[in-house]
Amino acid sequence: MFRSFRSRVYLQNRLDIGGNGNIKLLNQLNDNWTLPEDYSLEIIEVDGITMEWVKAKGTKPEKAILQLHGGAYSRSLEDNGTTYRRAAVQYAKLSGAGVLTVDYRVAPKHPFPAALEDAVLAYKWLLEQGYLPEHIIIAGDSAGGGLTLATALYLRDNDMPMPAALITMSAWTNLNYKRKTPAYVGNNRADNPYISPIYGEYDGFPPMLMQVGGDEMLLNDTIKVAQKAKEAGVEVRQTTYPGMFHVFQMLFPELPDANEAWDEVEAFIKEIYEEKSEVQ
Repeated sequence: MFRSFRSRVYLQNRLDIGGNGNIKLLNQLNDNWTLPEDYSLEIIEVDGITMEWVKAKGTKPEKAILQLHGGAYSRSLEDNGTTYRRAAVQYAKLSGAGVLTVDYRVAPKHPFPAALEDAVLAYKWLLEQGYLPEHIIIAGDSAGGGLTLATALYLRDNDMPMPAALITMSAWTNLNYKRKTPAYVGNNRADNPYISPIYGEYDGFPPMLMQVGGDEMLLNDTIKVAQKAKEAGVEVRQTTYPGMFHVFQMLFPELPDANEAWDEVEAFIKEIYEEKSEVQ
């Protein structure tokens, strides 16, 4: 039990936003944040899984972004809710889309495949609401970035319609450690591509934007997946932000590099949706 706890602490430290000063700033941003008056947040429950739906008030968005939160597969949306409500509003402002954030089940109580099942459930829910797959973007950071890739792998492998694009921030794509096995792996092989997408094949994937900090330990997780995807013919925009730490994007609007990264996200989303509109 002690070893398991120590492993979780090690992984959480590795996957936390970099440095005590940055954590303090993130907490300040969250503490001072309230939902803007012109946006609404609706709590939805589907098959026992809670999801949050954010959109501009008075609108019926035709497009949707499915946000998969980070937290080392061990922290729920309840633990990090304000961070991802801030991000959901940010995605909505930049895109005009509705944003669905799923509170997927987490380890150690719920190891693989719980998070993947819940992400797929949320995607299916969007389809059932009438959202076309070419109008849906899946986005995630850290563990949520790895889950974004795993979800797309599952959709492709099961002949389900693929989303318009994927966005990852500091994606955790390799849970196959020699000494410390993350709780999410459970009794499964850590090199399962649905757990560690770095082992996946990327044929047939939609365009991807993959951001990562230049000074974070997961730098190679993003770079290796981006290389594999490019070799498979996928359109990949991979950007490394020099000197930046894990999930630095969540320090918007105070951190200039975070604002630059969100500007890139906005340009990518608009490009994707414009291309889909032209095709139609």
